[in-house]
Amino acid sequence: MNININAEKRELGKRTNLTELRKKGFIPGIIYGAGQEGIKISFNARDYTREYKKSIGAVAFFDITVDGKTYKAFIKEKQIHPLTREIVHIDFLEFHKGKSITIEIPINFTGEALGIKEGGVFEIIHRTIQVTCLPKDIPEEISFDISNMNIGDSIHLSDLTISEDIATELSDEITIAVLSVPKVIEEVVEEVEGEEGIEGEGVEGKEGDKTAEEESSEKDSK
Repeated sequence: MNININAEKRELGKRTNLTELRKKGFIPGIIYGAGQEGIKISFNARDYTREYKKSIGAVAFFDITVDGKTYKAFIKEKQIHPLTREIVHIDFLEFHKGKSITIEIPINFTGEALGIKEGGVFEIIHRTIQVTCLPKDIPEEISFDISNMNIGDSIHLSDLTISEDIATELSDEITIAVLSVPKVIEEVVEEVEGEEGIEGEGVEGKEGDKTAEEESSEKDSK
């Protein structure tokens, strides 16, 4: 999905200047290009958030207009405040024709698994995968239909349909998601096994005490 951003150039300032910029409702950022010095920018936080929310679940591409020139880019790194969860800074990386880039692609799980209808729990381990490809080959998402999954089934990277034009350094055996047994059932099984273990120990203890009494009785009779 393409997102349009109108930004202004900013000068390299002190930390306090960046703080004041954020208080005024702007996000500081920088656009990196191949072999070029980064372009320092700032843009309206409210406008960015409104547009970015529309792209959740898909790859977001940005058309950033600065001083009349538009840069096509994607987010390389986003810094989030640990307490307020507000965006502190964004690093953008400009696209360059014919040059491969490495980017995170979201995985979209579709359908309703048979195992879920039977009480299974669908657990997602990886919501995105990192791939390398040319800008023209970047997919907005990778889809996988989970309709035929049963309890105990799992999805591996090798199960996903990925274009030959896209490369990844991840192992084909990496687990993407699993359809697990409900935790309630697991807890019941553990409790039953635990009770059986306690009963077994009790029986052995009683037999041991009885043997000791018999030995003591035999000594007294002698």
